[in-house]
Amino acid sequence: MDRDLDVISLKAGYVVPSPGEVIEYGRVLVRGTKIVEVGPYKAPDGGGVEIDLGDVVVIPGLINAHTHLELTDLEGKLSPPKGFAQWLRQMVAFRLDDRNGDLSHAVKRGVQLSLEAGTTTVADIAYTNDSFNILPRLPIRKRVFKEVMSMDPNSVASILEDAIRVLSGFPRENLDYVGLSPHAPYTACEKLYKGSALFSQGQDMLITTHICETEEELEFLNKGTGSLADLLGAYGFLDNWKPPGTSPVSFLKKIGALTKSPWLLAHCNYPRDEELQIIKESGSSVVYCPGSHHYFGHKRHPFPRMLKEGINVALGTDSLASNSSLSILDEMRFVTANYNEVSPRDVFEMATVRGARAVGMGDRVGALSPGLEADLAAIELPGNAGGSVLDRMLQPDARNVFTMVAGRPCYDKHGLFAEKKQ
Repeated sequence: MDRDLDVISLKAGYVVPSPGEVIEYGRVLVRGTKIVEVGPYKAPDGGGVEIDLGDVVVIPGLINAHTHLELTDLEGKLSPPKGFAQWLRQMVAFRLDDRNGDLSHAVKRGVQLSLEAGTTTVADIAYTNDSFNILPRLPIRKRVFKEVMSMDPNSVASILEDAIRVLSGFPRENLDYVGLSPHAPYTACEKLYKGSALFSQGQDMLITTHICETEEELEFLNKGTGSLADLLGAYGFLDNWKPPGTSPVSFLKKIGALTKSPWLLAHCNYPRDEELQIIKESGSSVVYCPGSHHYFGHKRHPFPRMLKEGINVALGTDSLASNSSLSILDEMRFVTANYNEVSPRDVFEMATVRGARAVGMGDRVGALSPGLEADLAAIELPGNAGGSVLDRMLQPDARNVFTMVAGRPCYDKHGLFAEKKQ
């Protein structure tokens, strides 16, 4: 059958183009990679194919604003840690034992799990180059951050040169975007942070870091003591380093790194009150990773207060080394179940429009609107659940059944698109 597959009409029980907007019995019309029409259902006027998705809610593709796809195969392989430093010790051992291993398979599996869960964009932190090699061939929108670390100022120039070479070779087109990631204040010295910020600003490139992740990190930066200091000192990582005597976000401001351009701040589990204002003034975004946060037994996350104070907060999964899922839908459910003061609409925003803004793609994705990229997901709703559409979507039995990235169906549980192509 000869059909124009460049035009796809998606019919659904509900369409949620943006937070607070619900279209019952709706349609999304896609031409090429773009959305051209969103509204109440009407029959196609010729050309293209129509896919009836059934009793689903079509939503903007979900944004995973912080993950480590190269760690996907570590699922269930690490012993439950008594603390963050113990977990980090296991991660160091993994890096040393498998320093020559090819992690492309892990990245590929991580992408597949993400697409199956309705995630269309990932912000991936890559320590090795395997993500950079395999991700351009995989049908997910991505911003890949080259992770760098060193506490030795003398090594910074060569480390940044290597990172720049990798980033320069990555195709920045279509679905592919890049970034730079000094790992954390306990693994990246002042010179590395400042050099990363300067390079990223000159390239109009997003920069991210793990920050305020643990209470051990606060002690380490303030006093240079504690379990992190013991661990890193044992590996000779602190030979040319002295504690700055301040808290993590304040440290970034003090050295002038945070004022250059907005950052993507991962975790931010333990910011001081005054640091919230620093984050807000910098225009930076915070990524809350609910599953990972719960895994380590951290104190209640302050993201509800961040939202009230005007800080952009997105959601991330971290990795399967500290989480049981790469599904942002699962993270949304966790937030809904554990933070009663946060509305389903707020949670929806964090996974879509706020996530898109956080990863620097707010003008491309995060909503269903004519002219934006056709990135979307279709969540099959449980039949016996009550409440609003968003309430039903966040029920445990609701499942993603269809994922589209740039107008291309990338996951089709029921084979609906495949039938139309025959």
